[in-house]
Amino acid sequence: MKRHLGILVIVLFIIGLVFSGNAPAAAAPDTPVKGGTLRCISRNLSRLLGYPAEFDTTDMIYSLPVLEKLVDWDKNAALTPVLAESWEGDPKALIITWRLRKGVKFQDGTDWDAEAFKWNFERIIESRGRPSTDKIKSLEVVDKYTLAMHLSQFNWLMFEDYGFAQMISPTAFKKAGGGDMEKGKQWARMNPVGTGPFKLAEYKRDAYIKYIRNDNYWRQGMPYLDGIEVYALPDPMVAAAKLEAGEADMWLGVRSVANILDLREKGYKINWEIGMSDCIIFDSNNPKSIFANKKVREAAEYAIDRPAIAKMLGHGLYEPLFQLASKDSPAYVDGYNPRPYNPEKAMQLLGEAGYPKGFETTMLTLPTPAARDATSALKSYLGNIGIDVKIDVADFGRYFSSVFGTGFKNMAFSLYGNHPDGKEVLVHFGPTPATFRTGDIYKSPEFLSLCNEVLSHKYMSAAEAKEKIKEVIKQGGEDAIAVPLWKTANTAIMHPYVYSDYYTIHTIIWTPYDAYMEKH
Repeated sequence: MKRHLGILVIVLFIIGLVFSGNAPAAAAPDTPVKGGTLRCISRNLSRLLGYPAEFDTTDMIYSLPVLEKLVDWDKNAALTPVLAESWEGDPKALIITWRLRKGVKFQDGTDWDAEAFKWNFERIIESRGRPSTDKIKSLEVVDKYTLAMHLSQFNWLMFEDYGFAQMISPTAFKKAGGGDMEKGKQWARMNPVGTGPFKLAEYKRDAYIKYIRNDNYWRQGMPYLDGIEVYALPDPMVAAAKLEAGEADMWLGVRSVANILDLREKGYKINWEIGMSDCIIFDSNNPKSIFANKKVREAAEYAIDRPAIAKMLGHGLYEPLFQLASKDSPAYVDGYNPRPYNPEKAMQLLGEAGYPKGFETTMLTLPTPAARDATSALKSYLGNIGIDVKIDVADFGRYFSSVFGTGFKNMAFSLYGNHPDGKEVLVHFGPTPATFRTGDIYKSPEFLSLCNEVLSHKYMSAAEAKEKIKEVIKQGGEDAIAVPLWKTANTAIMHPYVYSDYYTIHTIIWTPYDAYMEKH
């Protein structure tokens, strides 16, 4: 079935509302202003910048100025062309054919073509660096700008799974490695060479990343900025003070409600993205774990007063969640709330599970003020039914590698990104998850069967499968696969003279080529 990018439009709602306090937003100049270096601050930076086969989500974000994808999302999550111009999917022949953009060069002057695509995906397959890479049987270069993927299975999520892969220069990698693959990887991790609008100028891990303009970028007349600098600044109070003092132009990844409300009131521009959903996940697939018992997971959910915590933490900006979809999702199941707050029911279930006096356990979490406040509240509620939780605060590296890679024990306070088309339950909890890939989370045969039906050939988009996705969400609730907590406010805050789309959709979409600043 032919799926050209031009007709793969999903009917969705508009996100990314932009606020600027109580004053009307200033009109953008008719012609974007060229020049200047955009100074940004962020609570954390990436571990790697130039070897996508090993990227986590944060690595991907900060490589986006340099490394481009095959396709991207627009603000409605409709797929749009970047390094690929179109594709065709044939569910019967089990082939995806990619047609690539011509005339694009990597930043070392070499060609972007099907051979470069093939080499990049061979690295990704080796490292299992994308979901569903085990379904790729072979890669065929049809001609200089066409590549065919021969698959063992096919589903509509693969267009996005594979299309979001970022591409690096094979020539630069091979030259740096001198024929040694491990040396090439070691070099590439800190030295991205892509097709993007900016080149890496300087990178000091956990301190700053500096990008400079790529004068040979393929989009005519872009980028507008001369450079972008991003500095790590984890303390939100210090970050807010730096922004207000004019020492930064833009603050990325702001989840601090107090800062969001304060800076909105002061007239700063705020880009609201679709939001992240906070949740508790368990090592429930480990038969030796306490949380392998569904009644224990159910007890934990009954014990937590989500509306009360959301109101306390979010001051009106958080939406309490009772299912794996928020109220503005097209996949939201009206009226579905399997476990409202009921501590008496929670204690009853603990007794039935064999823990009438409760038990001790741990909860892995991030080293951020928002996570600290949330886990403190969760610890208190769980303690009220006898679950004594020790909070394990990990640095960003240990946290992300544990939750999204190597695995974790007991509980983890985590988060996942929402999708405007409602398919996040598949992306994060499905048979081939993009985030929680450790295998720690138990998924019942019924849940996986419904997921596989959604991904069958009878559907070719989330919009077509919407009603079946609702069944997946209900089954995930019945299985107590995770405890959905609340949808947070996730923002980028900037001075009024800054024009940028960051964020668009939970940080994974960023188009720095069209960002600019008015003279100031």
